[in-house]
Amino acid sequence: MKIPFRYKGAHSCDAVVLCCIDFRFWRETMQFVENFQEGLGIPHYDFPKLPGAAKAINDCVNIDSDLAIQCVNVPCYLHHAKRIIIVNHQDCGAYGGSQKFNGDEAVEQKFHEEELKKAKAKLSVKYPDKEIVLVYARLVDNQENIEFMIVK
Repeated sequence: MKIPFRYKGAHSCDAVVLCCIDFRFWRETMQFVENFQEGLGIPHYDFPKLPGAAKAINDCVNIDSDLAIQCVNVPCYLHHAKRIIIVNHQDCGAYGGSQKFNGDEAVEQKFHEEELKKAKAKLSVKYPDKEIVLVYARLVDNQENIEFMIVK
């Protein structure tokens, strides 16, 4: 099977998007990142996936060599990514899932927002020249849809 290679001659991207490995969320995360109308509108990005996304960054002991940092470092330096996007999601098993919050979606969302902000603070030290965008993906409409929200 042959598939056309659409990046012939290219070796840089617009961003690195770090998200969770959870199979339930990554395809929709790609749609959100690429969508120019309602999403971030980023056509070219590296897409590492680690359990918990922000958790992987926050759990790093060595800011220069831990795997999660390398997943951001390579796109930033090798592929010249200008932005770092971190996406956490509701019901993340790396954090213990929604049951950890006893079904309180507001408490769960606030927890993830704080985790994202901690990861941003950690990455801002290493990458002061990069724009860091934080995103929380929550299940809505009786879990029929995923709503992506920018965390300020």
